[in-house]
Amino acid sequence: MHEWITEKENKLREFFALDSKTELISCETAEVFDVSSSVSEHLKRFNIEWHIVPSAEAVPIDTDDYRTRLYPTLKFDAANREYQKTNSYKTIMSGHERHQGKIIGVETTPKPRYLPGNRQFYGTFYGFDSKADPFAPYLSRAHFTSGTRYSHNYRSLREFVNLVTKEWQERNLMPEGYRLTICPPVVFNLIGNVFHKEWSATETLELGFYRDEHGNAKCFSVGSNAPDDFSYIHEIETNSDWALLGFRAALVPE
Repeated sequence: MHEWITEKENKLREFFALDSKTELISCETAEVFDVSSSVSEHLKRFNIEWHIVPSAEAVPIDTDDYRTRLYPTLKFDAANREYQKTNSYKTIMSGHERHQGKIIGVETTPKPRYLPGNRQFYGTFYGFDSKADPFAPYLSRAHFTSGTRYSHNYRSLREFVNLVTKEWQERNLMPEGYRLTICPPVVFNLIGNVFHKEWSATETLELGFYRDEHGNAKCFSVGSNAPDDFSYIHEIETNSDWALLGFRAALVPE
């Protein structure tokens, strides 16, 4: 097993109070995972960091324990479970189920604090240097009007995802069996809580996507209600005003 997988498992076990015998992902998944050195170097330039998503058997997410650990400031009514019947909730559950027990690459590029005028670029906390964002050339080619990760729309974001995926696959820079997408909401919450608390340092939100049972994209805004918190998640429309929403990329299995 890769050494980094063991390190990530140890930290996840600590966070969820699991014993050392709990298998978070299958041995087969860990053993067959392989990324060439050239692809690894390429992904480092885009701040892609590999993580494991615990299996549904090891860490079921539709439990009060999970909600208490991962969404501490989200107000749940224990006596009213009607929210579990909504399409939004079902999409989140089924969407995350596809990632459980898998290895996913998550972009860790620092997110800047948004200032009036929308000139903040990912890559540094204040965000003044456009060259700090490793995906800046792709944003331009995908017709992001501001050149930043703010003030975009679903069409430009979809073009960005397709553009990067196609180019990396053609240049043999995409890990086999993977595609680029926007970091899924529950993955964002999990990795932020356990590994990247600094993502909660800004007041603005980020985007996340899932596909519903018909293959249509459902969009969510995710983020923090306070420092070191990742409890905010809310479904939004594809035609909403996304001026204050940033995003981070992720690599997920096809």
